[in-house]
Amino acid sequence: MLQQALSSVGFQCLLAHTGREAFQLASGGPIDLAIVDFHLPDGPAEELVRALQGVHPGILLLGIPPDNDPDNPVIPTLGMQGAITKPFYLPDLVPYIAALLGADVPSLAEVFPEEPETLEEAAIKPPPPRKSTRSVPWLENAGRAGVWLEKLSAENSTLACLITHGGELHAGAGSLSREKLSLVARRVSQMWAETPGGAIAQYVRLPPENEEIFLYSISLAMNYDLTLLFDRKTSLSVARRRAKAFEKALDQPPATGTLRRITGDLAALRHKTGELLSPRRKTGELSGGKRRTGNLPPTKPTDDHGS
Repeated sequence: MLQQALSSVGFQCLLAHTGREAFQLASGGPIDLAIVDFHLPDGPAEELVRALQGVHPGILLLGIPPDNDPDNPVIPTLGMQGAITKPFYLPDLVPYIAALLGADVPSLAEVFPEEPETLEEAAIKPPPPRKSTRSVPWLENAGRAGVWLEKLSAENSTLACLITHGGELHAGAGSLSREKLSLVARRVSQMWAETPGGAIAQYVRLPPENEEIFLYSISLAMNYDLTLLFDRKTSLSVARRRAKAFEKALDQPPATGTLRRITGDLAALRHKTGELLSPRRKTGELSGGKRRTGNLPPTKPTDDHGS
């Protein structure tokens, strides 16, 4: 996401997924600035920072600290120029990086004219409040919310989507298992606890495959957050448009009968065949044994007095 934003305003931006890959890229030519995430998969970020400083003594360095704390003392200790925290608020972050480099670059609103309202507003005012105040009573029904997500997920080409409520998974849909959706729900809840803005955009890795996916989360309604999961190559603007489509669809809840259609059809069939009206034993099954339909039980012999 950050690479896409910086490249869009004119920077030549290289992306490395490991410390080793980053050092190889930096050794191949001049690098003016590096943003180092301290959660590297192959070793301590401190070692990479010192290695980069050794190859390029004048390099500018920004760190994403291990605890997401901009005041973490490791940043000045390593001689880095500053810290940035997740999630990134791009309308502020891009000009901040441009200022460090002394570069004159266009704003994101100028680069993406197809979304002028969103980007221009974002560039001149702080993020909106985290929590939506919109009341959507039908979302309380997890079954209806799940049906709604299934429909919207298919229409908007998401890998998966989920709604969280009170920090827990409320409903989900898509190609991920319930276990992975629950894991994403917990992570998203932690992110929202630290995020004042109106949206979260992050790359995350899910075990056991450790596949990287793009996560975009918004406050959907009062006490309900929506998270969309995409292929890692999905752009931020696409994710934002998909989230807006979900928001607009809040006015189109699934019909109540949708949830029980299959169960209702089955019940109607059973009622038609008499299964709902008969006892547990099949017709003709008495406490002793089984008789075929039409075989009457033998009559009890009587005496001449009719006793």
